[in-house]
Amino acid sequence: MTINKKSSKRISVRDDNYIWTISSGSGYIILIAEHEITRGMRLEVYVESDIDSAWVNFPNTEHLNIKIIRPRDVEYFICQSLDQGWTPKVKGAPVVFDFDGKFLKRRLG
Repeated sequence: MTINKKSSKRISVRDDNYIWTISSGSGYIILIAEHEITRGMRLEVYVESDIDSAWVNFPNTEHLNIKIIRPRDVEYFICQSLDQGWTPKVKGAPVVFDFDGKFLKRRLG
């Protein structure tokens, strides 16, 4: 499955263009990225966040981990993923990482 171009954003990293979008999961927000032209392996980065709970608990949100993903985070995640072996122009299963607040850690299995 590929990312819908209409609902995604574009970013240039290391002289290559990528498209990305954000999805939410229970306790996570998920960055999904792929090469803009050659739709090969997709990148998925799971970031712990209580952003979905913010609306339920509003205005009492001080105790929540409300992390958002900004374009500079996307650039960092793509660079880290490339350095750890993500090959976005090669067909294959998605490459999945967890973000520990500082670095990406590859999810195995």
